[in-house]
This record gives sequence, C-alpha cells and structure tokens, in this order.
Amino acid sequence: MKRKTLSLILLGCVSFISAAVYSANPFLKGESTILSGSIDEDNSKAIIIVMDASGSMSEPAPGAASKMLMAKKVLEQVLSKIDNNIPVGLRVYGSSTPSPDPVIACQDSILLVPVGLGNRGQMINKLRGLKPSGATPISYALREAVEDLKYVDVKEKKVVLISDGMETCAYDPCALAASMKKRGVNIEFNVVGFNVNNDIQAKNQLECIAKSTDGKFYTAETSAELAESVLDGINHKAPSVNTVTGKLKQAK
Repeated sequence: MKRKTLSLILLGCVSFISAAVYSANPFLKGESTILSGSIDEDNSKAIIIVMDASGSMSEPAPGAASKMLMAKKVLEQVLSKIDNNIPVGLRVYGSSTPSPDPVIACQDSILLVPVGLGNRGQMINKLRGLKPSGATPISYALREAVEDLKYVDVKEKKVVLISDGMETCAYDPCALAASMKKRGVNIEFNVVGFNVNNDIQAKNQLECIAKSTDGKFYTAETSAELAESVLDGINHKAPSVNTVTGKLKQAK
C-alpha cells in the first residue's frame, strides 16, 4: 500500500513539473492555433523523432528567423499533444561543431532523449539548446534510430524524420531503408521534407526513404504545414498485406 501511494505521489510530481515546463515555454506564446489535431490515444506504438540540426537549418524560413526556430516551435507543440502513454524519443543529427574529418562528421547524431514515458519536459529543454551547425548524415541517424527502438516492446514502431535536405555523406539512405525493410525490420519511416520543394534531388531522396518502408512523405514550407505533417506522421497507419491475396490493403 505504501509503495502504491508513493508511486501516485511521484506521478503527480512529474505531471506538475511537465505542466510548469509547458507553461514557461517561450515558443508557444501566441502560437496556440497552429495545431488543430491530436495524437491517437493508445499505448500500442512508440515514436522516435529524428530532427535535422545541420548548418542549413540556420537559413530563414517563411515567418521565422530560421528553419531551426520554426521547427523548435512546432515540435514543442507536437510534444504537448502526444498522449502520455505513448513512448517517445528525440534524436538529432548535425548539431555538433563541423569536423573536417568525414568519419566524425558522418557520425554526428545524438540521442538527446531516449524513448520513454514522462520525458516531454526533458525533450523541450533539449530542443531549446539546439544550434544548427554540422553535416547531414541521414543514413547514420536512421540506423541509430532503429537501434533506439530495438528494445521497446510495442506493436508499432515509427521514425518521424524531419530534414531540410538530402544526405551529405557517402551513403544512400533510400537504399538503407529498402535494405532494412527487406531484412524484416518492421519500422515505418515517415519523412517530412522541410523547405525542399525547390530541391528535386532532396525531395526525391526523402520520398524514397518513406516509400521504402511503407511510410508516408510530406512537404512543409510553413509552421502550420510542418505541424500538420509531423502530427500525421505520428498518427499514420501503414497499409497492411491481405494474407489471402498477398496485396496491400489500406489501413482504416
């Protein structure tokens, strides 16, 4: 009985701290209308958000000083919408000081917050400290994200990748995604191409990553589009295979 009471007290403390963090969040001021959707309330999936923090994210974005600032603002709102029963994690790439050594530059991906529960405030605090600076090692980040989800015991596992460009290392993330799918890695990659409408090569590569895992590809230019894309990427249900015909059937 004492243990149960203590658990309830701790849970209450976590909820209070999370609420305090959100209320003090400067990125949410005046932006409460960006998100109109919500996250499905179930405990059958886990999500890791993989965010681009490469040097190009310092470039201006429509209505924002930089793409990074816009992405931070949107992600903080998205995090506040995700049900507390859903494990979530945050990984970034390109956030370290640029290195002339391609081996170091192409392994520049950090798990800022492991996949878990009760970590929304921690994720927000980590987001605030991000500064775009490095390369774009998408392949390495995706491989690491799959490992991040490896021991999470849920039915659905999703990677939501946000990138403003294509891989800058000597790897092909599309081929990597296809290879993972072929090997039976049952993780859906939903990809948001952020400000890539004028970059056909980047757009094609990012779309290929998503399609190779039966995931969904989005393009986003504004904060509203970015919010809607990330939300849908988290909620998206991949088509399943009809065991009789062997053909794909769209999930309801």
